[in-house]
Amino acid sequence: MASVYYHTKVGTTEELAATAGQPLVDVLRRNGIPVNSVLSWRDGQVVSEDTTVVGADDIIEVRQVRHYDLNVMRRPKRQVYGVPNPVYTKSVVFDDKGAIEVRGEQFDAAAFIQYVEEAFVDSVLSREVMRDGDHVIVGLSGGRDSVAYLTLLERTRDRLPPLNMTAVTITGLPDWEEPATFAAARASGERLGIEQVIVTAADVERAFRLRGTFVDSMNEIVGDEGSHLTMVIGHQVLRRMLEEEAHARGAGVVAFGFNADDLLASMVTWMTSGFRMGGIPTRQIGGLRYIFPLYRITKKELTLYLELVAPELNRQGTPGRFTTGPDERSLSYAMTDHLLDLWPGIDYYMFSAFENMQRYMFPFMEATCRVCGGVYLQQEGVANAPDLCDVCDFFARRELTTVS
Repeated sequence: MASVYYHTKVGTTEELAATAGQPLVDVLRRNGIPVNSVLSWRDGQVVSEDTTVVGADDIIEVRQVRHYDLNVMRRPKRQVYGVPNPVYTKSVVFDDKGAIEVRGEQFDAAAFIQYVEEAFVDSVLSREVMRDGDHVIVGLSGGRDSVAYLTLLERTRDRLPPLNMTAVTITGLPDWEEPATFAAARASGERLGIEQVIVTAADVERAFRLRGTFVDSMNEIVGDEGSHLTMVIGHQVLRRMLEEEAHARGAGVVAFGFNADDLLASMVTWMTSGFRMGGIPTRQIGGLRYIFPLYRITKKELTLYLELVAPELNRQGTPGRFTTGPDERSLSYAMTDHLLDLWPGIDYYMFSAFENMQRYMFPFMEATCRVCGGVYLQQEGVANAPDLCDVCDFFARRELTTVS
């Protein structure tokens, strides 16, 4: 019979459940043991965990290489406040003078709705994300995040400062005009009673001075070595068109529906690339104030919230080729989901830390793109194209614009 023993640096030994034919890596992962934290011996010989398969009569010794208590994460102290028929549990790691405890609160359907709405209102008011008299341009794609944002505004408007708001839906690509998604955008705008402006492909082609149609340009990008930039380009186009609408209407605020996961994934990318990133939940660039009102609410929470309060708005279509990102995007989101599992509430810690870091970073160096007119941040340590944002530089190098 196979036996796998885990010896820790705190002096304990634990037999891990294992079956013949099971990869040793799988045994470790199922027990919450990082491969990087151990060395392993089979029948007295050092083996690589990645290539070892548990044999029927094997005795495998797995020894922790660094002195720390892995059970702080594997089996943390936990306190949960329960309710009958919960639909969600909100957990957060608390660090009390070095002692770690996970505290969770279960919510039934009604309490969960109240929790999300309270979190939204509190984050907006406590950080002055939206202020009395703000004229806000909000991107309304019809995706769950933007629809949830407008639904939250609709249901909590009596607790928020008075706003002048315009919803902008940008079209021009098949993914952006998918019927179910577009219908959700229109329905959520109508429910809130705000004006909805439609930006067309012709508007995009004018702003970026494209030689051909927007969809043809994007099809060319998707089909060549620049395909990994498809979502980056799409997001920059969306942002720039929202900015144009803001300038045309004299609005000073642009709202994005990025949730806690989106922003935490951006921080994962930021930490591994070193590229400059503006503040969270607000940032001031080029005379406009950009806000992220959903920064305290996760994608899972927003999706469940919509399912409970407006299920008819929770039926968007499947992402297409223009809204499916590269592997590195999937890696960032997978890391984010694992981080939130391993360290519940890490977004609270990360956003607060990032806010503090903004105080001692070098001042932003802004530049204005001579093609689309957008204001962008110059990046340290890399060659910045003269007077061109990344997207217009990309278009120019592929001769997709009328400007060289």
